[in-house]
Amino acid sequence: MELGQKKTDECCFGPKGRIDVGGLIKRINDTMEKRANSELQSHDITFFQFKMLLTLHCLKDGTATLKELERYFGVAQSTAAGVAVRLERKQLIESFHAPGDRRVKCVRLTEAGRTLCESHRAPVEQGEADMLRSLSPEEQEQLKELLLRVYRSLCDSPAANHEIPLKG
Repeated sequence: MELGQKKTDECCFGPKGRIDVGGLIKRINDTMEKRANSELQSHDITFFQFKMLLTLHCLKDGTATLKELERYFGVAQSTAAGVAVRLERKQLIESFHAPGDRRVKCVRLTEAGRTLCESHRAPVEQGEADMLRSLSPEEQEQLKELLLRVYRSLCDSPAANHEIPLKG
């Protein structure tokens, strides 16, 4: 098999015919992201922007600090701030300083952001269902548990950049 050929089953093999697990996970993620970006294009937002909106939507008051979002998504401060600025320009979130500490910037989902989340959550969930449709419900649960175990193992390694989950 030559590089660049599009044979689906053979594109994920590394040296000596071994499956490149990391590469396969990346390809799955890239494919899902491309589909989601296509779905969200008419609203002029990216999948990452939508994930930030959905994260805020899942929090009890729709509010988080930029630092929490930065850690949750594992991105640089400039990335989290840039995404927030773009979402605020689109009036999907609003930003404000934390009461009692003007150094801490917070963002909150607006009603327009909430509406967008509610109207496009189903297509995103359908994308995940499409990804898992070839697996039985038991296999789906097993895959989720195995991936979570792998992720936790990576986070627990000495080289890990420990992320702090947002609490809803």
